[in-house]
Amino acid sequence: MDKKKMFLDAMWFRHATKLFADKKIAKEDLEFILEAGRLSPSSFGVEQWKFIVVQNQKLKESIEAVAWGQKQISTSSDLLVILARKDVRSRDTYTQKQLARWGLSADAYAGFLNIYKDWVDGRDDHTIEMWSEKQCYIAAANMMSAAAFIGIDSCPIEGFVASEVDAILRVDTSVFQTALLIPFGYRASEPKPKSRLSMDAVVSYI
Repeated sequence: MDKKKMFLDAMWFRHATKLFADKKIAKEDLEFILEAGRLSPSSFGVEQWKFIVVQNQKLKESIEAVAWGQKQISTSSDLLVILARKDVRSRDTYTQKQLARWGLSADAYAGFLNIYKDWVDGRDDHTIEMWSEKQCYIAAANMMSAAAFIGIDSCPIEGFVASEVDAILRVDTSVFQTALLIPFGYRASEPKPKSRLSMDAVVSYI
């Protein structure tokens, strides 16, 4: 079993699916995809994400209406909405709880919290929100790769009105903001051949 070939085959299989077939993802397969997201790395181990799985068809259609009418949303088996946390400054209870998980001594924890404070607290709110969204993209990539590995399609979507999605899902916007939509399902038709820059064009060794 060539594990490298298996993984690259999944990467070649994955594409941004624009229309899904009428086929549901099995519960255990969906949980496998979500577990890949849950186990993803994040800066300082803060895990600045929350995953909402939208299975209600009317909700999917409402979200599609504020996402440029992209049909992959309403035709998907499951629509994943990834929320990015805003309460990630050193003074926030959530952050302190996350950083305290490592079982550090009081002095070591205080030192760790100071390092975090120096890096995070001096930045403006927009920068912090973008930082949290970047962490969400790590989890998103892992979930799409995991899905492709078991033959399930996906499509990352940034084209939506975040405030409208927040309102539809009744997101507590004092804590979270919608970062990304990912419909999952099975392709309705085969995609065009994958086109990518060559390895020489994207990689340099120094």
